[in-house]
Amino acid sequence: KIAAVGVSATKWITTHGLALNVNPNLEHFDKDIITPCGIEERGVTSISEVLKGTSSSDYSPSLNEVADVALKCFGDVFHVDVMGGCTIR
Repeated sequence: KIAAVGVSATKWITTHGLALNVNPNLEHFDKDIITPCGIEERGVTSISEVLKGTSSSDYSPSLNEVADVALKCFGDVFHVDVMGGCTIR
């Protein structure tokens, strides 16, 4: 599991969220404690883990780089202008 999308509706109020694993400490996702989406035969991964060994460098995008691309793609898909905000720490 590399990402999650959540949606909730309670008393006519909706909330939503998106999580994308860029470069977390994967030791925090112990399979004995967390079963991602109830899929026991799969674990948690990240963009950094997927990219390891795919090129001659050990390049891993930063959180800000991933956020910039994700926001651009969101704007393209939904035909909206996405305004930049604060830098992610």
